[in-house]
Amino acid sequence: MFLSRILSRKRIAAGVRPSFKAAWAPVAFDIVIIALVLAAIWGPALTFIYVMEFSLFLTVVVLMVLIYAPLQIVIIVSTIAAVRSRWEEKEIK
Repeated sequence: MFLSRILSRKRIAAGVRPSFKAAWAPVAFDIVIIALVLAAIWGPALTFIYVMEFSLFLTVVVLMVLIYAPLQIVIIVSTIAAVRSRWEEKEIK
């Protein structure tokens, strides 16, 4: 989401169609970065859940909001940016 979106906007503005690797490498970088950030948040999130003594349902909701949702948002936005940068308009007869 961070690197891939910035690069795709620059490439689209310049009219450059990147190769497969050039478009998807920033997506992989974004996924690795968000995974590292979420790994750092994991311990404090579990400590918070244990201290608050949440029910199972609330524990699942908290973990989905803190871990799953941000990961999915970054993956989806990065993927859309990569696809847009590689998009080639087909001519209609």
